[in-house]
Amino acid sequence: MEQKEVNLVELIKKEGSNITGTEIEMTKKDGSKIYGLVWNTPNAVGNIIIVTGMEEHSSRYEHFAKFLNEHGFNVYCLDHIGQGFNAKTVADLGIWEPSGFRIMVNTIDELVSKLRVSVRPTYLFGHSMGSFIVQDYIQRFSGHIEKAIICGSNGPDVAVKLGNQLAKIMANKKNYNQKTKFFNNLIFGAYARQTPHSKTEFDWLSYNQENVLRYIADPYTGYGSTWGFYREFLKGLNRLYKKKFLNKIRKDLPILMISGAEDPVGHSGKGVQKLKKVYDEYGLTDTQVILYPKMRHEILNEHDHHIVFNDILKFLKK
Repeated sequence: MEQKEVNLVELIKKEGSNITGTEIEMTKKDGSKIYGLVWNTPNAVGNIIIVTGMEEHSSRYEHFAKFLNEHGFNVYCLDHIGQGFNAKTVADLGIWEPSGFRIMVNTIDELVSKLRVSVRPTYLFGHSMGSFIVQDYIQRFSGHIEKAIICGSNGPDVAVKLGNQLAKIMANKKNYNQKTKFFNNLIFGAYARQTPHSKTEFDWLSYNQENVLRYIADPYTGYGSTWGFYREFLKGLNRLYKKKFLNKIRKDLPILMISGAEDPVGHSGKGVQKLKKVYDEYGLTDTQVILYPKMRHEILNEHDHHIVFNDILKFLKK
């Protein structure tokens, strides 16, 4: 009961966090508001939008954003619906409205449009769930950004089609905003089972035990999502690899795909290579994959994350 009164702003203050990002409020075209963090730097050479993963929040990207600031980039990170600063209390976490996946794609483009008034180039970085939103985004709006980075992702997967069918049958108006152990166990449980010698159910995230323990201790991460969330998320994933949508991506868009070589989300790199193959088959001319040995899902939080950071920087500046 007490935990339900906690909100992310209060939690950050209570823990004495060294978050340097500034909370932002963006008013959307429909009049609704969405929240996140921004890290600005003087004389920026570009804008980077971070699209976060599932069941996490923008403040987890503090160290990555500060690195990008040091190299001349402004960093913007909007939390998803029902996540981070958009969940007033822990009880609100994991709740998505109908068409939530598409709404988040359009919301990201609204932010891109606001940033495009400057002369600085704008880049998109998506991790995990955010990487799939970026995959959808470039099918709709690839002409609006200069480059895209897809992190901790996957390509075409038959399990998505099955999951989408199950969600359509099992999610309904009565249980839409209720937590689902079924889908949480189906997805997160599968990742945990693929990770040998696990000490916790979230060891699949990274080898860095400090990162795993922080994730477990944070009430705003790994909380378990709702039936409605999975219905909308899987519906969004299910449309990603259709020919008519893939053909809309501009062929010269530079795309960097990065993943841990032991990340169960991307089937230990196989799914990421499959994604590159799909893009290449549809005529994209500037795609690149980097797989990092002895890294799992959250490569930005592994012990050797500086290697990943420098590869991202090299891609942005080339």
